[in-house]
Amino acid sequence: MNIWKKLRQNARTDIVSFLEQREDYCVSAISRLNYGTIQNMWAVFESGKNTESSVCAMLLYGKRLLFPVFNFSSGQMAEYKKHGVPMPRFLPLILKNDLLHAAQGMADDMNILEITLKKNHIIPASQYDYELCSYDCSAANYAQKITEKVPSERPAITGLVIRRARESDANDLFPLQAGYEKEEVLPRGAEFNPAGCRRILESLITEDLMLVAELEGKLVGKININAASYNRFQIGGNYVLPEYRSRGIARAMTAALIREFAPLKNHFTLFVKKANTPARRVYDSLGFTVIGDYRISYFT
Repeated sequence: MNIWKKLRQNARTDIVSFLEQREDYCVSAISRLNYGTIQNMWAVFESGKNTESSVCAMLLYGKRLLFPVFNFSSGQMAEYKKHGVPMPRFLPLILKNDLLHAAQGMADDMNILEITLKKNHIIPASQYDYELCSYDCSAANYAQKITEKVPSERPAITGLVIRRARESDANDLFPLQAGYEKEEVLPRGAEFNPAGCRRILESLITEDLMLVAELEGKLVGKININAASYNRFQIGGNYVLPEYRSRGIARAMTAALIREFAPLKNHFTLFVKKANTPARRVYDSLGFTVIGDYRISYFT
């Protein structure tokens, strides 16, 4: 295998060209790169080449998160699935200093990475497997497409209002954000951080990335954009209070979010836990397509 080469932040052509080809599968990684939170980038180039068109693998690291994005040939993938890949120089350093909290990416890429880490006695404390789903629409047809996918026999929810979150909603939204993090985000055994939860909530509101569902004057649901790549938004934070579930609110919020943000980027991605059958049914009914298996592994 060729040697990993460190990329500098200004190597935009090398980085963007490769990631654009894999954009559907690595929105989270691209979003963090765009926000400048990626601190280390390493790439593998095809033998004898060193141009953006010859990149075949990248590892991106920042804020204790590691993103493998691999596009090896089928023969190489088969080999690396058995034995893992050689590690770039920075990886043993962050492992030694306990600077890896989690890794996430496509399941095949994660399998290769985890074999490599296991050889260095680094075993995930917990793992979660997801379906990676995509929804694609054009500015001309997104509203019609979404409307067609909502079952006509399901009556409208009387009195339900879906709108942008406001700063004045923060206190009422905190229990929903906390519930979402506890149910869907925190790995097993992790301690809930109220201050960190509040910071995330306020950031989403300030950046105007969240919608809320209001019923009879009460906030009963929330949904937001949690990442953005070159041409895609990633949907996350879809949460409805337990006593209001199975009434179509999650479906209504998802449809509203796509209507609201499609004029800006008309491709959407989300990942949903394979064990979360109700949520998978919601996204399937709206026309989302499963494009692969995704995994998040936590190490601390």
